[in-house]
Amino acid sequence: MKTKYIIWQNYIKNQIISTDIDENIKSINKQLLEELENCTRAENPQEEIYERFYKNVEFGTGGLRGILGAGSNRMNIYTVAKATQGIADYILDGEYIKDSPIIESETAQNPAVAIAYDSRINSEVFAKITAEVLTANDIDVYLYEELMPTPALSFAVRHFKCAMGIMITASHNPAKYNGYKVYDNSGCQVTLTAAEKIYGYIEKLDIFNDVKHAGGTGEIRLLGKDIAELYLDAVQAESCLNTPNLKETLKNLSVVYTPLNGAGNKPVRRILERLGVFKVHMVKEQELPDGNFSTCPYPNPEKREALALGLSVCKELAEKAAAAGMPEDIPDLLLATDPDCDRIGIAICEFKDGRPDYRLLSGNEVGVMLLDFLIATKVKTGLKEKPCAVTTIVSTKMAEAIAEKHGVKMIFTLTGFKFIGEQIAFLENEHREEEYLFGFEESYGYLSGTYVRDKDAVNGSMLICEMAAYYKDKGMTLAERLEQLYQEYGYYKNELIDFTFEGSKGMELMNQLMQDFRENLENSFIGKPVIETADYQEQERHVFTKDGSGKIESIRPIDLPKSDVMEVILEDGSSFTVRPSGTEPKLKIYLSAKGKTAQESEEIIAGLIRELTNKVNR
Repeated sequence: MKTKYIIWQNYIKNQIISTDIDENIKSINKQLLEELENCTRAENPQEEIYERFYKNVEFGTGGLRGILGAGSNRMNIYTVAKATQGIADYILDGEYIKDSPIIESETAQNPAVAIAYDSRINSEVFAKITAEVLTANDIDVYLYEELMPTPALSFAVRHFKCAMGIMITASHNPAKYNGYKVYDNSGCQVTLTAAEKIYGYIEKLDIFNDVKHAGGTGEIRLLGKDIAELYLDAVQAESCLNTPNLKETLKNLSVVYTPLNGAGNKPVRRILERLGVFKVHMVKEQELPDGNFSTCPYPNPEKREALALGLSVCKELAEKAAAAGMPEDIPDLLLATDPDCDRIGIAICEFKDGRPDYRLLSGNEVGVMLLDFLIATKVKTGLKEKPCAVTTIVSTKMAEAIAEKHGVKMIFTLTGFKFIGEQIAFLENEHREEEYLFGFEESYGYLSGTYVRDKDAVNGSMLICEMAAYYKDKGMTLAERLEQLYQEYGYYKNELIDFTFEGSKGMELMNQLMQDFRENLENSFIGKPVIETADYQEQERHVFTKDGSGKIESIRPIDLPKSDVMEVILEDGSSFTVRPSGTEPKLKIYLSAKGKTAQESEEIIAGLIRELTNKVNR
């Protein structure tokens, strides 16, 4: 580690004194050098240096993601440039065509790359470094001239028929992280096979000597308002409501919105304006880009803490409206999009003892409500024939029940929206993309069209507002509609618990825990026998006798790609699924229960949380 540390230190020193280096890059190099020099003054210098250099920041199906800073295991201008050189080599060798999900690829003669970035620290710098390396390798670049949502990157890849796309973002991670998502020529995040190939290209390179920065024939073409408006045209084409009375209801809808200091501010407000939703109240502290996320250190719309300011604005406006005798001004909704605007969290207004209050909905609850809404507006009206919906193996089983009742085919994929995008590509290759109705994952990602291949919070914002207007026009709140669905299909309750394991030791411990779940699984949880397990790594489903003995009754294959995921199903249909996160140093456990009442489901979930937390921490 010491040798790598010294090599980095010496190289960066030379860059600082070079006369050929841009002043902005020199300034970044000075920060990196200061970090490296501070390593020797750390409480444990050896450990500090080890954590920065014990491995290269890993490239997986989510691309790169890591802590910002100096070192081979950090996100910085050098690790970004090295990854980009690997991608350039992958493109120039024609491998992107071999790995393309598009049967008839139109990009072979135009290996251009689209690039976008969000509001995170150094996102714009990383985007420009990426463009610099690509053009030095004779590859043209389409670069958004200002921060844009991740789905807008997917749109640009498809619109310009690019070979690949690169999005600089760490999604909803804390401010100390940044990342680098990679998309194939269909506009979908790269497959497992492509990611492995790209990683091979990257690892062949010397980070300082093998990366091109100048001398190529590639050109940078800036993308401005015209392409942003085309993207919004595609989003709006998925609108469900166009009757005069519903447009009037949309005009009277009151919405509080926070982009959590990210990329959603302009496009979300623009799509709501196009819909006719004019009563939009911004959370001022979170309106403008801020890579430090000063008011929400963990800008994840799945977390109540990130929505605290938005909820405060909702309650303040509701109190003022009630006091003024103007109930029509009470906010109906809180919308919150994450920094790269592909996920959206919401809170809905419900009245308790005649007073307005706000209830956060989970990604699963929003997913099933949107599925039900799209069935009502597109399937029952005959706009969709042979409709299908797509969700993941860790999302709520309630979606399957709703789909089955209405003749909608439900497709299940591995965790990650790229697998939902992959299913859309399969339909497109068979000229059946019109059958696609909706896709969602429990982690607050939704998409109702085929114009992109990733979750889209701009699309989600539009659909959620239309859904609220649809039921408001019927004299019903979203809370009341959700309760109707629970009464009809059962009280499904889903919960996610996660455990953080940072650093090299944390990764080892996480691997040990996954092994323990596979090899030392209890025969029962919360007093209920385990009747089935699904090990997606081994691609086997084991069915057990129901006496709690752990005796295997049958073994069935799983027809999905290998993945480090373990699902456990109990006798009453409750279940939990364990997997390490692909983008964060976390072990995630997804809990699922179905009861006759909300209280019954909550008690099952509480019991599972208690027992599984003890298992992880023992």
